[in-house]
Amino acid sequence: MLLKLNSSNNKTLKNFSILTISNAITQFLIIFTSIKIARSLNTLMFGTYNLLQVHVSIFGVLASLGLRNIIIRNIARDKTIVKRVFFIATIIRLVGFLFSMGLFFIYFFFHKEYDIILFVLVIQCILSTVLLDIFESVAFGLEKMEFSGIINLIFTLFWLVTIMILPKIYFSVQLIFGFYVFFTSIKTIVYFASIYKSDFIKGFSSEKIARHQVIEFSKECFPYYSLSIFTLLITQVPLLFLEYRSGVEQIGFFNIASKILIPINLVLLSALAAIFPNLSRLFITDYKLFIKNVKLIFTLIALFGIAGAFGVTLFRKEVIILLYGKKYITSSLVLGYQCWYIALYSGVCFIGTILGAINRQKQLNYLIMGCTFIQVPIMWYGAKYGAQYLSAAFLIATFIVLVINMYVLNGYLKDELSFVFYIKILVLYISGYFLSLLIPVDFSFTYKLIIFTLISIAAGYLIFSKFKHNLKKIFN
Repeated sequence: MLLKLNSSNNKTLKNFSILTISNAITQFLIIFTSIKIARSLNTLMFGTYNLLQVHVSIFGVLASLGLRNIIIRNIARDKTIVKRVFFIATIIRLVGFLFSMGLFFIYFFFHKEYDIILFVLVIQCILSTVLLDIFESVAFGLEKMEFSGIINLIFTLFWLVTIMILPKIYFSVQLIFGFYVFFTSIKTIVYFASIYKSDFIKGFSSEKIARHQVIEFSKECFPYYSLSIFTLLITQVPLLFLEYRSGVEQIGFFNIASKILIPINLVLLSALAAIFPNLSRLFITDYKLFIKNVKLIFTLIALFGIAGAFGVTLFRKEVIILLYGKKYITSSLVLGYQCWYIALYSGVCFIGTILGAINRQKQLNYLIMGCTFIQVPIMWYGAKYGAQYLSAAFLIATFIVLVINMYVLNGYLKDELSFVFYIKILVLYISGYFLSLLIPVDFSFTYKLIIFTLISIAAGYLIFSKFKHNLKKIFN
């Protein structure tokens, strides 16, 4: 892709590069840290540790009130109002934090799964997370993304080193999570000091904030907040279902597979972000080429997703034993289900990207909300039978959502993508999934490697020979 860069674009590219690279490294460090913690704790303690992080995620989002995008957007458009936006956001976040803590107190009172020390640590972690998000949003609005990338990377590295040098005899949920909260709190303080030292938020009194400004700002946040709630319902809340219906230990089995697949999610989101501008432009300037690219990209996403899921499913047992040990062998089937869920989810995400490119953001929100009501009951049922069945429920629910998304997309593109095209994509997913099940999990590693190599070479040759002339056009 050819880029003509001015000084502003150079700055943006620099910030984006630093953020992307640091986030990628950070995610890999987090995986290594998780492996060390999982191997050092028993399955029940590891499940409790994961439950604590789930609580931080859920109640942190409830406290956020959807402010992040609004902060970034307002500051990016007018950097003279950065101090006003910061203090308005702080006031609203304080209300959101108190609201979230009220719900957390009620939840903990009726459903105690850990002691009061961990309860206090969770509250401290939520507070640090909420404040960190405000500081980071301000920095992003000012296009100072290097703050986030560098600070996150440094403190994740400290966190990893601490876990690696800590003697196994001292490992406990309280100590490990205590260190995690400590580093999160210090990171928040350092982030605040960084933007304060740079004079971004100095010299403004909260007395200058009028009530109507806070109210108007809150109204802007509501659409984002409602969307984040629905996202929670299909990502984090099912883990509460799992803990409630099958026990805290199952969360550990489930999250092991999720962490292994983090790099794939990162690549997927980066690819869709790169594709989005091109599709948005072609929809206006060259509709026929837009449709052609949509077909090509959809096919490639399906093929690469199937190939990745097939490979992970084939070696799922070996991967779990190598990284986490035999005590987490239950997670091997969980990993198999989740990698196919990611393959299907990539298709759903691409349809969401297309809807955004054709200016159907509002309809996309409605679609997400409607699909959530379908997914949640399926996940509630699956959670009753443990991490394996919850992962299977994710897979089934996502397949249903993919079909619904295809139907909706077909309506907006006025049947430009034929019914046969959608059927071919679905048949590819189904065929790949059932083919992966034909190879027994206890099959010889050598034979598995031979099968995977032969299939990879054949599939790679077919994809390259068929699409080599079209691939370069996607990013032009």
